[in-house]
Amino acid sequence: MPVVAKDLVPEVNPQVVQPRRVPVGRPPAAGKVRPGDLICGECGTGNPPARKFCSRCGESLAAAQVVKVRWWRRLRLRRGPRTMAAGSRPARPGDRPAKRAVTSTVRRLRAAVSILLVTFALLSAFYPPLRTYVTGQAHNVEQKIRGAADSALAPIRPAAVTGPSTPGHPPKAAFDTFSNTAWAAPWSEKVTTRLTVQLDHAVALRKLIVRNGDSANYAAHLRPATVEFKYSNQKSELITFPDSPEPKELALHNAIGVDRFTITVITVYPAQGARDLAVSEIELFGIG
Repeated sequence: MPVVAKDLVPEVNPQVVQPRRVPVGRPPAAGKVRPGDLICGECGTGNPPARKFCSRCGESLAAAQVVKVRWWRRLRLRRGPRTMAAGSRPARPGDRPAKRAVTSTVRRLRAAVSILLVTFALLSAFYPPLRTYVTGQAHNVEQKIRGAADSALAPIRPAAVTGPSTPGHPPKAAFDTFSNTAWAAPWSEKVTTRLTVQLDHAVALRKLIVRNGDSANYAAHLRPATVEFKYSNQKSELITFPDSPEPKELALHNAIGVDRFTITVITVYPAQGARDLAVSEIELFGIG
């Protein structure tokens, strides 16, 4: 049979073999998201917070929603992966199991304490007797702490005391630690009656014990009532002395880092016919 020209296959030059194209599909969407992940608005896939584009569809994550932690999960221990400190590595099987056990126990205790505190706060808010009991116990603890702090205070002795006085009752008699002696000075509302106390070095004064009046003849002298303490640290405070010859403890709040202070009598307790005031003893206590 004769060959027709149209049935002939035209000759071609050899061609380079092209590689087979493999269809590229989208990776499957992640099934579980973690707090802080970015949810793609196009395909709903969760992405790590550091990503800018979706790992599945390539959509921008600029407006993606962030997965939030449920409130009840915040009370639980952190279970997910955490960032390790530089130079550290996760524990491996056999690496000090006792230490891992202690760490796990501490975490559980912290979680339990957090839950107990929340529960206790709710009970105190809705059950007044419990709140009253707790307040009383807290006050008792505060008193014990103050007692321990006061026991650590040391007596502070002045290096020098100057001021007005009457014969036989010098200013230093107010700080000589003897209750049978007294400082006395003329008193007038028009003239300031003031003692200047110099210390050896700067201290923190915390309290004083005062015996008001002259113990030898209490009714014969006026007694300081309102007294101003002015310290070398540019602070001051008003203190009310008791009208009693018995020792009375008074707190000082502003005498921190002082090496000198003045005691100015502002008002006095009256005594019939008396024209001078008297103080038997002032004992200073502090740290320094």
